[in-house]
Amino acid sequence: MKHSYSSVDKSRLLRDVIRSLLLHRVWFFIGIQDVKRRYRRSFIGPLWILINLGLYVGAIGFVYGIMFGQDLKAFLPYLMLGFVAWGLISASVVDAGMVFVSAEGYIKQFSYPKQIYILRALVSNAMNFVMGLAAVALVQLFLGTFEFAGWLLAIPGLLLLYIALLGHTTIFAYLGTAFRDLPHALAGVLQVVFYLTPIVVPASVLKSHGLEFIYLVNPIYHLIEVVRHPILTASLAPLSTYGFVFGYILIVYCIAWYVASRLDKKVVFLL
Repeated sequence: MKHSYSSVDKSRLLRDVIRSLLLHRVWFFIGIQDVKRRYRRSFIGPLWILINLGLYVGAIGFVYGIMFGQDLKAFLPYLMLGFVAWGLISASVVDAGMVFVSAEGYIKQFSYPKQIYILRALVSNAMNFVMGLAAVALVQLFLGTFEFAGWLLAIPGLLLLYIALLGHTTIFAYLGTAFRDLPHALAGVLQVVFYLTPIVVPASVLKSHGLEFIYLVNPIYHLIEVVRHPILTASLAPLSTYGFVFGYILIVYCIAWYVASRLDKKVVFLL
């Protein structure tokens, strides 16, 4: 009897997921409204993303570029891409914990499947990511290192990145609703992971000191690299990197399905 109930429950969850994907106009509209609300009454709006990124990269890139003996023409785009991708990935972990909490009013008033609020979060975060990529392209054009072929080759990596982030957001949206301290704990953990990921410190520097194991087992590095490597070199990332990402996505989705199937019916009561 218990097995039968569990099967019915998972079948309902699968129907909700499919229905959420079909309601793309709803979650896309809500996600865009989140972005507009964030910059309401702002004079320059989303351009603050470009300004903040420019200030960060200008200061950090100059200092660390000289410190590590890097060619700034190559190092600045490397740093920008790493930082932009990191912002998107960290949001899929930390901010995801508030996905259902911030949508409490919608969830309790409307009969939409809860998964649309997970997709809504991806849309909102994607706007910041797109602005960041635009800034990278402008810097590359200015430095004379822009390669259109590299951006085309980054498309498979971008798709893999977003597939992984959907799994992240699903896991932490449910867990963050059940355990309200989780987003705060994850923010602290990610501060450590940031410095263990080749973003500010180039991977070549770590490798030259025999520390390549730090990033080779780091899934965040590989998620960044499937996007960064093609854009910077106009060639696909190593096959081992794509293989690592595929394996990581498989594990993430198994965990996401397990967590969602256990907590989906309890979300309303946990809010």
